Amino acid sequence: MNERPAIDDTRLLGELRAECRRLTEALALSEREQQLLGYEIHDGVVQDLTAAAMLLESAGRQATFPSPEIRETYDGGLRLLHEALAEARQLIRGVTTAVEMDDRGFIPAVSRLIEKFRTDHTLPVNLEGEVGDVLLPPSAQHLLLRILREALHNAAKHARASEVKVRLSRSDEQLELTVADNGIGFEPTQVPAGHFGLESIRARARLLGADLLLDTAPQHGTRVIVRLNVPPVV
Repeated sequence: MNERPAIDDTRLLGELRAECRRLTEALALSEREQQLLGYEIHDGVVQDLTAAAMLLESAGRQATFPSPEIRETYDGGLRLLHEALAEARQLIRGVTTAVEMDDRGFIPAVSRLIEKFRTDHTLPVNLEGEVGDVLLPPSAQHLLLRILREALHNAAKHARASEVKVRLSRSDEQLELTVADNGIGFEPTQVPAGHFGLESIRARARLLGADLLLDTAPQHGTRVIVRLNVPPVV
C-alpha cells in the first residue's frame, strides 16, 4: 500500500497552517504600524496645531483690527485651523482604533463596529439580514471587518451620505457583505490621487480571494459588495 499521498497531505496541511500564521502576524503588524502612525500624528501635528490655535486666539483677543474685512479674514483663518485640527483628530481615531473581533463570532463583531461608528460619526447605519453562525478564520474576519470599516468611513467622509445600510446574506457556501449609502456617488475611474480607501478595499478583497463589486456613479449613491466563499452550513 502506497502511503505517499498521506505524507504529501500532511506536509501540505503544515504549509497551509504556517501560511495562516504568517498572514495573521502580518495583519497584527499592520494594525500596530497604524497605531504608531496615529501616535506620531497626535504627538506631532495635533500638538503643533493646538498650540498655534491657542496662540492665534490669544493674539486675536488683544488685537485691534482696522476693518471688518481683516477681522473676517482672521476669523476665517482660525476657523480653517480648527477644522484641520478636527480632521487630524478624526484621522487618529481611524488609524489607532483596531478592528476588534468578538469571542462570540463574526456577526457580533460587525454589530459592535457599526454601533461604534454610529456613535463616532452620528450617522444612521442600519444592519440588515440574518445569516446565523458564520465560521471564518480570524484573518478572514479581520479583513472583512476592515473592509466594512473603510466603506463606512468613505460614506461618512466622502459620500456626504445621510444614511447607510449594511446587509449580510449567505447561501450555503457564500457570504455576501453589502454597504450601501445614499450619498453623491463618484466616477470610479476618476478617483483623485491620495484617496487610498478604495484601493485598500480592493487589496483586502484580493487577500480574501473574494469577489468585489463597486456600484456607483455621480449622484447615484454607492454600493460596495463583497462575496466570499464560506464553509457550508452543516
